[in-house]
Amino acid sequence: MRFLDANIVLRYLLRDSPEQAERARALIHRIRDGAEQVYMPDIALADVVWTLHRFYKRTRQEIRDVLLPILKMDGLRMHDKATAVRAVLLFADLGIDFSDALIAAEMLRSGREEIYSYDRDFDRVPGLRRVEP
Repeated sequence: MRFLDANIVLRYLLRDSPEQAERARALIHRIRDGAEQVYMPDIALADVVWTLHRFYKRTRQEIRDVLLPILKMDGLRMHDKATAVRAVLLFADLGIDFSDALIAAEMLRSGREEIYSYDRDFDRVPGLRRVEP
């Protein structure tokens, strides 16, 4: 199984390089159809979110809407796909940084409720409690 880097997903979504976008589209369709299995690390997903949000100025809702179908593709494997989906939803719905959303989603998945942090983003996540040391 090969790994999937953020730039493939970005070329597919942005179509800013026609030749690369077409090859990325073909690969994404094979992954979607289950003809090819790939593994995307959480850091690659975070890179996609950051690039779309900060560099291309996409809204959180636009990012959610384009990423959820990708995350649900048959051939896409991740450390924990349900946690990745939840992180995208937290990012879009609560307006928190994606890295915090990943942490919060993992905490919620594992049943952990408290986090040592100075970051007030965690105060917005129902079910979590931020503790300052």
